[in-house]
Amino acid sequence: MTDLGRDLAHRFDLEGVPYTARYSRLFVRRGAVGLTVYEAAYERPLADSVVVTGLRILDDAGREVPIVRASPAGIEFGGGVRLVVDGGEVLIGGLPELWSVFADDVASPRLRDALGGFAAEGSPFPLVEERGATESIQASRSLRSATLRTSPDRDLLTPHDEQLAEWLDRCPAVSPAYRDLTRFCWWVLGVNTLRLDAPDGLNRAVVPSKIGYVGLWQWDAYFIAIGLRHGDPDLALEQLRIAVAHQGADGQLPDVVHEQGVLASSDDLPPADLENLRAMASPSLAHSRVPLTKPPLTALAVAKLAEVIGEGVVDEFLPAVLRAQEWWYTHSTRGGRPVYLHPYSSGLDDSPIFDDDAIVASPDLAAYLVLSDGLLGGWLAERGRHDEAAACRGRADATVDSLIATWGQARGFFPALGEDGQPIPAETIGSLMPLLADGLPVHLVDGVLAAIDDPARFATPHALPTVAASDPDYSTERMWRGPVWVNTNWLVAEGLRRQAAVDPSRADRLLDAADRLERDTLALVDAHGPNEYFNPVSGEKPPRATTVFGWSAALAVDLAVSRSRSRSRSR
Repeated sequence: MTDLGRDLAHRFDLEGVPYTARYSRLFVRRGAVGLTVYEAAYERPLADSVVVTGLRILDDAGREVPIVRASPAGIEFGGGVRLVVDGGEVLIGGLPELWSVFADDVASPRLRDALGGFAAEGSPFPLVEERGATESIQASRSLRSATLRTSPDRDLLTPHDEQLAEWLDRCPAVSPAYRDLTRFCWWVLGVNTLRLDAPDGLNRAVVPSKIGYVGLWQWDAYFIAIGLRHGDPDLALEQLRIAVAHQGADGQLPDVVHEQGVLASSDDLPPADLENLRAMASPSLAHSRVPLTKPPLTALAVAKLAEVIGEGVVDEFLPAVLRAQEWWYTHSTRGGRPVYLHPYSSGLDDSPIFDDDAIVASPDLAAYLVLSDGLLGGWLAERGRHDEAAACRGRADATVDSLIATWGQARGFFPALGEDGQPIPAETIGSLMPLLADGLPVHLVDGVLAAIDDPARFATPHALPTVAASDPDYSTERMWRGPVWVNTNWLVAEGLRRQAAVDPSRADRLLDAADRLERDTLALVDAHGPNEYFNPVSGEKPPRATTVFGWSAALAVDLAVSRSRSRSRSR
């Protein structure tokens, strides 16, 4: 029997988890009455994305037909009727004769005119009254048209079902404890895949979310590729190719690639966004042009993908990674240190380290650069480019020394530094990222572990908060000021495992900490879904967090696969 994921119906509420399909811009949520269909677009609010509201099925007596189930297979109504989306179409199969499809409002004035308008204020009008009828729903704010088709024949839905089954068949095998979660997260990655219609043919982007996030954000692409590699390495590779395809002449990688272009500097920001940012009391925002990028994790993503598809991926991306690394050290520095020139470039936009100055030398950035130079040094040496390898390793050593010098002994963490070189008091998740860097002294690794294990700092009921619980700026719900994010947990776990590999005498303690963090992260996603971020006390989704979030799903897949394999090896 074809697997359409109906066993995942318990994860669908049609609110936090909408129904949608791969490559479709349309997604469907439960409305106050019936269903609401939305169209996904880059940086567009949900309220401005409505295609149709009050969509419902009525039987031959005019009674609303109840929804029986929602799942990856679509939205199923009584009487065997099923609604799916396929590309720009809403398809309703199995609609009996004399049953009809109604809606309360359609975003297109032209469609309303074609249907004769409303019978009375607030009353519904029929979209389809006869079998096989087809009408076009052209939303006034839409990028594309949306077409509604119905049929008494369920074969109308066959292309949708075949595409869904093909994707679910690619879901990587995991241990039974993780199977349900992994299948759901794999479905999320599939339905978050859209075509960006890029002229260079690199157009299959797995977007962070169809709710406002229709584009390829650079570091999202890396985390998403790390998860995708287990079931669709070609799609994972395409994410990296899109991320580096628009590299600047100076080596800078853009923050976002989207259908209207790229977001690579403050010049590319929407006017309202730019106005808000310039209102901040930060010297960086007075510049005529501020480069916008994301943390330098390209090398890490390439290394992870190479584990699956071989060293050829290293040869392909090595020039771009080298140029990007040089950009950080030559075009994004202050006082001899690489810095974030803008909060957006850190990915941690609302972190308190940026409250007084948008230009910050952060310990996470230093750690990422050290990690990247270590990988680059190894790759270059393997290819006989020994002078370049030595330069990368020397630069990594110097950056580690500079990072070590920032350790705040009194408070016991790596602080971020402002543009004046002074420590910023906020203790954030960035202070844990030096675990990713080789060359840390044992006492500093112990210091980071002490922070991870301290209930007053990072050992909250659901770890790891993005600001220490004891910090005055800690919030359980404000983005990047306390909530738990899957990607930062994944990075810290990766750092713990890297430290264990270089210090076998203390490996058990480090690996135990990584195991605990990974287990807790998977349990959090399993209980509450792959949300954008989580309350560190309750585990629930804060009100402003997005659901079915790309990197949360991808990294849950990666953790489930790696933990399943380690269990298998240990037996």
